[in-house]
Amino acid sequence: MLEQVAPPSILVDEQHRAVHLSESVGRYLLPSGGPATLDATDMVRPELRFDLRTALHRALERGESTLTLPIFVQFESGSHRVYLQVKPAAKEEGAAPKALIFFIEGEAVAGAEETRVAGEFPESTDLTVGQLKTELQLSQNRLRTTREESEAANEELRAANEELQSVNEEYRSTSEELETSKEELQSINEELQTVNHELKLKLESVSRAHSDLLNLVAATDVGTLFLDPSLRIKRFTPPLTELFNITPSDVGRPITDFTHQLNYDSLAENARAVLKDLAQIEQEVQSQDGGWYLVRIRPYRTVDDKIDGVVATFVDISERRRAEMALLQSEEQLKQEIRLVELSRAPIFVWDLDDGIVQWNRGSEELYGYSAAEVLGKSKEVLLRTEVPGSSFADLTATLLEQGSWSGELLHTTKSGRVLSVESRIEYFPVSKRRLVLESTHDITEKKRWEERRKLLLGELAHRLRNTLTVVQAMARQTVRNTDSPADFVKAFEGRLAALAAAHTLLFAAQWQGADLEDLVRAQLRPHVEGDRPRFSIAGPRVTLPPGLATPFGLVIHELATNAAKYGALSVENGTVSLTWELVVRNETDRLSVVWKEENGPPVRAPERRGFGGILIERGIPGAEAVREFGAGGVVCMIGFDLEVETDLEKLTDEDGNE
Repeated sequence: MLEQVAPPSILVDEQHRAVHLSESVGRYLLPSGGPATLDATDMVRPELRFDLRTALHRALERGESTLTLPIFVQFESGSHRVYLQVKPAAKEEGAAPKALIFFIEGEAVAGAEETRVAGEFPESTDLTVGQLKTELQLSQNRLRTTREESEAANEELRAANEELQSVNEEYRSTSEELETSKEELQSINEELQTVNHELKLKLESVSRAHSDLLNLVAATDVGTLFLDPSLRIKRFTPPLTELFNITPSDVGRPITDFTHQLNYDSLAENARAVLKDLAQIEQEVQSQDGGWYLVRIRPYRTVDDKIDGVVATFVDISERRRAEMALLQSEEQLKQEIRLVELSRAPIFVWDLDDGIVQWNRGSEELYGYSAAEVLGKSKEVLLRTEVPGSSFADLTATLLEQGSWSGELLHTTKSGRVLSVESRIEYFPVSKRRLVLESTHDITEKKRWEERRKLLLGELAHRLRNTLTVVQAMARQTVRNTDSPADFVKAFEGRLAALAAAHTLLFAAQWQGADLEDLVRAQLRPHVEGDRPRFSIAGPRVTLPPGLATPFGLVIHELATNAAKYGALSVENGTVSLTWELVVRNETDRLSVVWKEENGPPVRAPERRGFGGILIERGIPGAEAVREFGAGGVVCMIGFDLEVETDLEKLTDEDGNE
């Protein structure tokens, strides 16, 4: 459809070369003679070439579209008006520009117009018109020639430009090669400078080493003798003149020609042995004045690892020998004392203020749990985590250094993590340069624990006795108020005393640490158990009541059981009681919920006036939520309280406000 409807077209590139031709464009093509070319301006009919060249210039150089005026073109069928429309083609990214040429053919030209287009003029045309025609034809020919020359010149200029670009590329390549050569020369120059600098540094280092060697030889207190392979003197240090009778002028003479102050007659033999075996010889020799010297003879090796004689050094070790002798005596004495310590079953150990534990006897192993291999060399303060009550280990050390001894109470931690209280006696005895400490300890942990326990039990007993007497007095007062006869008073008071005694019995058995809830409940319900017939159902997790809650809770259970025996499920033959509880953790607090439920008993109803028993049930445990329901089968009592709450039975009041 595009070929049938659209005008004939040619797609050209930026060089005016045809890239694509439509099928019907052949009507407008008439290539000129000569070599074949794809130039669109040379392929179209002559009448269209000039206007096409101008339109392509605008489209490709300026990006403008052009629609020419009608051009009269002579076809075989006759003359027609033809319009040229040239548009820049849509340019793709990175692609060269292109233009699209449309040939729009108009109506045919007839009559006089056709005659003029064909170049034929009527015979009536005068001479002036003929001259103008001739001049126009000449101008067109001249213009055509000029255009062709211009195109040729453009081609030559284009070729010259390409050659110049090629030359420019060659120049650039040559410049880069020169730059590379310059960088290589610069790199070689830098390497030479680096080598020169390194050589300079090495020369300075050699000079400095030579100066250091000269100063070392002049300043050292060690006598050093340098001998060549023939045992001739090469060099020696000034301290050597105190042992050998030589002077600087004796350099080059054999060492065997000189006497010395040492009891060392095998010097020359040892030197020859070193030259032969290349093994160092070392031994201690005594001088004639009683001093001691350490003599070392080793091969003299050059920088090239060649043997060029021997080097003998004479180090004065007189002070060290005396110290070693004194130390040997001290160590012998210390070994005897350590042996005595080892035989002792009491914890005794020796430690150094600087180097840690040095001796650990059998008693210390038994008390602290550490073997001797585990403690030797370790700091006593760190190992046993020593604590000084009321002071510090630094103060203890200062006192020990000042007074020489210290005794008192310390806290030591065993290997298992147990903290012990010990009576410690510490003696400071320096040996040579070692600051040794002898420490003996006695474990008083159990003694102190029993003393503290005894004080605590006495205080607790006194407190419990006061509280118990106060509770008994309060129960007596309340029982008197809520009974009508002495017999009722005696019965109620005895029952409550029995309940209180049962709770105290459990607490005493547990050393007042608390009472098991199930044991407490069974102790309170024991008077109401008849024969083998089960009357009670008890269920719940294991709970230990604190001492402050065991007593009031036992009284509450006693009151519930007493009321059930008088008026509730325990007053009839088939009545039963179920007691259940559960422990709930709420807000990091243990809360106990207890349910007392009577079944198969007579109908009960709430009393018109609450007595001491009812008040004790509902308010005996401070902070507790107690609810009683009176139904057809008996009483249902629900009590909830926190286990951390302490209670005080002295402050219970009845409905009249009486305590």
